[in-house]
Amino acid sequence: MANTKMGFEGQLYYGVAGSTASTLLENTKDITVTRDVERGDTTVRGDSSAPPIGTGSVTKRMVNVEFTMIHDITDTAFAALKQASANGTGVALRGKDHSSGKGPDADYTLSHGDPWPLAGEQVVTFTAEPTRDYGRAPQSYV
Repeated sequence: MANTKMGFEGQLYYGVAGSTASTLLENTKDITVTRDVERGDTTVRGDSSAPPIGTGSVTKRMVNVEFTMIHDITDTAFAALKQASANGTGVALRGKDHSSGKGPDADYTLSHGDPWPLAGEQVVTFTAEPTRDYGRAPQSYV
């Protein structure tokens, strides 16, 4: 078995906010999990013999998910995600970098773009930001 994982091996699940997502989203194209941090400036003057080197400490961690789905009117998961985005209600998302891998597990609120290209399929891009509104603390890599 190969140790190198390919992009198509990543998985994204969705479900009801407040619980761990368990429905595999098969109609996804690209999935991007972004982990970032916000930093507070901790730079100090030092002995004033030279300009200080900037330093910082992490004040906030973020884990966002962006994914695209083909606009398939028979896909109930797609319809539910689009409706949740339109209503501003949360959904549970669980990502894994491969079938037995790790990834984010949290409740998210969604936004989406709805492009209608002249040449090509309608591919909807969802952006998910974590929320604590449903009683679960977001987890970045479990």
